[in-house]
Amino acid sequence: MTRSLPGLPVCLMLSACAVIQPTRMDDTAALPPAWPRPSGKSAPQAALPGARLTLERALAIALANNPDVVADGWEIEAARARRRRASSDHWPSLGVLAAYRHHWHEERLVPARGQMASASFSHDIFAGDVVLAVPLLSGGRVVSAVAAADLLARAADRRLLRTRAELVFNVKSAFFAILGQDKLIEAIRHSQKALTEHRRKTVQLIEARKAARVDLLNIEVRLADLDHRLVKQRGLVDLHRRLLLSLLGVEAAPPGGLTLDGSLAPPRTLPDGTKLSARAIEARADIARLDLEIEAQARRVDMVRAEHWPVVSARGSYGSRLSAEGEHDDLGFVGLELAVPIFTGFGTAARVDEARATLRILQQKRRKLVLAVRREVDSAAIQVKTALAAVEATRKAIAMAEESLRITRDKAALGHGTSTDVLDAQAALLGAETTYFAALADLHTAFALLELAAGGGT
Repeated sequence: MTRSLPGLPVCLMLSACAVIQPTRMDDTAALPPAWPRPSGKSAPQAALPGARLTLERALAIALANNPDVVADGWEIEAARARRRRASSDHWPSLGVLAAYRHHWHEERLVPARGQMASASFSHDIFAGDVVLAVPLLSGGRVVSAVAAADLLARAADRRLLRTRAELVFNVKSAFFAILGQDKLIEAIRHSQKALTEHRRKTVQLIEARKAARVDLLNIEVRLADLDHRLVKQRGLVDLHRRLLLSLLGVEAAPPGGLTLDGSLAPPRTLPDGTKLSARAIEARADIARLDLEIEAQARRVDMVRAEHWPVVSARGSYGSRLSAEGEHDDLGFVGLELAVPIFTGFGTAARVDEARATLRILQQKRRKLVLAVRREVDSAAIQVKTALAAVEATRKAIAMAEESLRITRDKAALGHGTSTDVLDAQAALLGAETTYFAALADLHTAFALLELAAGGGT
């Protein structure tokens, strides 16, 4: 009886005592490996070192720190890991099997090796084997699985590009909305200052018995209304600032507050919506992602169809058997295995039909997306033209309102006009400025929306 490797079963059984340390999480591990690492422990504090924030800086912070973008970055890492996992099926597998068995009746330690060979029997047998398996033929399962995983990893890249483009649009929309509201707050304050000066002059006229007290009451009502509008507008600005900070992935504004540094000047060039619509189909990352997912699903169909084919593999094993009485012996084998699926209860055919149906679903989703892209580009182009026309119209309205207010004030100073006329002219100017600044913000948002619809913005 062979006496080699007497301690192998015991060593294999003891190897099960290894303790796996629990996974730990920390702030610096929250970003994908390719992401820039924050200089400090907290990424938000490193992202906003100062109070003034330009659009370019805001976009840079958002693209590096937004949770959706970072999550898509980790999705890319997960997809690449799934690709490596699928590719690992090409390689041989080497493992160790350990077992303890208690038998009701005594069993042979190892199978009989001849008629005259001695044999050992025991109720308790320890076993340990080193097993090697080499895949030789899988009918295309592994090749198709690797191809599908590779395509899905590339699709994850396209998903990240689209998420970045949508984030750019959202940041621009919030940024220009805040700029427009800040301009409106300035206009309200200017109107308050003008009405306060008009109130002072009206008080002087009342004291000189050249104006009625009702004029002063009308001014007080207008000032109270401006106070209300100012409070409301500041609340809207605070909400948009909170939204912008959330898009940046930042928990709180700097101690001195967040001030935006940007301009609402209209863009100088107007994009051609027709050309953008034709180019958007090729430029949109979400269409490219669907194309890759469709191709990956086609490979999945091939992978399921391969289940009809036999599987051939080489397998070898070498190990030791140890009885409770101290007897032990070694045994091993090497050979080929052929697994031929003959009847699987129609399960394989059903899985093939399911995979093909999923492929058709993805194809129709792509068709729907292409139609939606053309509609989005055309709609965004119309919004740009409409907003640009509104800016031009309201710019002229402001000039006319300013001239009307000047004339009304001069007439009132000469005694040919009333205080109510001045108040109405001041309200008309504020209304024109409100519409103008809103139109400017809408114009920039429409440009960003057209850029997003056309596949840009990253």
